[in-house]
Amino acid sequence: MTIEIRQWRGHGLAVALLATAAMRPSLVWAQTADVLPPVIIDGASLAKPKAKPSYQGAQEKEAEPEPAAKAEKKPKPAPGGEVGSPASDGAGDVAGSAAPDEVTSGVPADRIGTSVSVVTRADLEARQIRHAADALRSLPGVHVGTQGTRSNVSVVRIRGAESNHTLVLIDGVEVNSSGGDGFFDFSLLTTDDIERIEVLRGPQSGLYGSGAIGGVVNIITKAGKGPPTIRAFAEAGSFGTLAGAVQASGGSDRAHGAITLSGRRFDGFNISRFGEEDDGGRISTFSVGGGVMVVDGLKVEGTLRMANNTGERDAFGGLDGSLLIPSDDRSEFDTRLWVGRLQATLDMFGGHWQHKVFVNRAETDSEDRDELFGSTRTRSTNLKYGYLSTVRLDTPGFAAVRHYVTGLVEQEEEGFVQPTFDADDHRRDRTSIAGEVRGEYFDTLFLAGTVRQDNNSDVDDYTTWRVSGALKVPETPFRLHASYGTGVKYASFSEQLGFFFGFVPNPDLVPEESEGWDAGIETRLFGGRALVDVTYFDTTLENEIDTKFVPPGVFTAFNRDGESRRKGIEVASRLALGYGLSLGLSYTWLDATEETGEQEIRRPPHSGRVDVNYAFAGGRGNFNLAAAYNGEMNDIAFDALTFSQVKVDLDEYWLVTAAASYKVLDGVELFGRVENLFDAKYEEVFGYETAGIAAYAGVRLTYGGEPVRPAMK
Repeated sequence: MTIEIRQWRGHGLAVALLATAAMRPSLVWAQTADVLPPVIIDGASLAKPKAKPSYQGAQEKEAEPEPAAKAEKKPKPAPGGEVGSPASDGAGDVAGSAAPDEVTSGVPADRIGTSVSVVTRADLEARQIRHAADALRSLPGVHVGTQGTRSNVSVVRIRGAESNHTLVLIDGVEVNSSGGDGFFDFSLLTTDDIERIEVLRGPQSGLYGSGAIGGVVNIITKAGKGPPTIRAFAEAGSFGTLAGAVQASGGSDRAHGAITLSGRRFDGFNISRFGEEDDGGRISTFSVGGGVMVVDGLKVEGTLRMANNTGERDAFGGLDGSLLIPSDDRSEFDTRLWVGRLQATLDMFGGHWQHKVFVNRAETDSEDRDELFGSTRTRSTNLKYGYLSTVRLDTPGFAAVRHYVTGLVEQEEEGFVQPTFDADDHRRDRTSIAGEVRGEYFDTLFLAGTVRQDNNSDVDDYTTWRVSGALKVPETPFRLHASYGTGVKYASFSEQLGFFFGFVPNPDLVPEESEGWDAGIETRLFGGRALVDVTYFDTTLENEIDTKFVPPGVFTAFNRDGESRRKGIEVASRLALGYGLSLGLSYTWLDATEETGEQEIRRPPHSGRVDVNYAFAGGRGNFNLAAAYNGEMNDIAFDALTFSQVKVDLDEYWLVTAAASYKVLDGVELFGRVENLFDAKYEEVFGYETAGIAAYAGVRLTYGGEPVRPAMK
């Protein structure tokens, strides 16, 4: 059980959605037929060969351009890939979307056994999502918790695991903090430069190492390929909100780049139940990325991202009966994130042997200025460099049999300093070796296995592994998929060494360990116009790290005894109804319990989503209605006298958003949306008020790129 706070201070849907479920409707614009678009998954394998999406399971040659005559006959899906199922990439015919014919890296979703959801750029634009956490809200198996405004702490849990069991990658760089609890604060992440978000569910430490117990959120930003384009938008709305962004991009596979500058400020609202003080914030982001083909077969790529989040918060000075809750004060915070990656890729022997060398670095600097306790500063860093090699083995005489063998060597250094209470710059090293074998057999059976060995400088060494498989049942619309894996999470610096006021270190903590499996069946219906996927999962967690109150007035971390268990069912479906209309539904049943059998906090047993999307006026207009449901769940509060934990209930709620846009001219689009349409009163974290009904409107300008293509009936 994990409590996410800025500092350690002690301070009737199931039936309706179970039939069919999915997250984001696939708006299908077809030249010959309405079909759900395909998808390439980047983060589910160590091997990332060049590949193109395959429609309805049709296998295509890799990295080879298709003849123009054939390309004209190929169905062209448009905006709105999938959110909630692995069978779409949202490739669309709108400016800013990746073209469906574009060669990319990764594995087609129907060839992997991992349970995965994808949010595309087209999804973000259709729903006008400005914060990455909102894009993940109510995806199958995913829960988002925010402490008040979007500038305050926002975390993601996958399949009932803790927030620090969700590993977050931005362009391949791990951004989880090495201090605190080790979670990633999604309040730092806006969507202005994001091209796609992948959510891999289940233990993934065999691929990614520490922290990937519940799953992985893999975020990919714009690479800049495509016609030279300049984009800008500006919007204003409720709570004194002003926002804008400008982006320039363009290039080919030989040389491409994108640069984005965005900012958002808002006066906010009062996140405390008492008083009238508004808690506002500012979020700004600068990002740049691109690549160049130095010579044929050798490409160098890089990304750099800088984000700054400043805001106001309320400390635990109020009372609800005998329980501590936030109350108005002048506490503030300032958090800065730097993310960078440099990578060189060498393809040899016609792409049969690929080499990659890379260096990644992430740094998070935070300053919390508490009205009562003063200022506290922290800095966490992660430096990683490594070498990855993949050999593609084609079987002579069996063109439909192929294997990928991959090896990885990584060196990682984590650092943490908290100069307020401890000026030492703490470091720990890790050397990791991983290997993967992936096989494709007659475009029917797909198997993968990965094993990873972490050699640690400060704790025991650990070996984790993962196996997965997918089977397209011949002559049927069914695809079976399954995976089994293990996970590990090493204790954070603060849990081991203790740096915060009122928190005592525990150097004897041992890593958390998990083991889990899932199995599901995916069904395509109506000639590829509909997809339904049902998955069951079951995971256990040992040595869970929790915190407890130790008299006379401090907290400490400890390992729980016994096993906690998370099991459930995820259902996702999408339906392209034609004439620009599409529907998506999703539902998750979750049973997450502690070793005592009690329900874990902030894990709703029932959650889901309904999406309706309608494109009109030949593709110039779009209307989206999304309703996310979060069932009743429990939380904990602290008794003001004893500081003991008390279980409290949080009510169920619906969040409904309506968004509309219209291109009045080529390159000029007006848009508007209403969030929390029915003004629901709810809390995601006990004691923290959330935003009521809010309206926003703005304009988006585009110069260059490609014009909108009309929808075909």
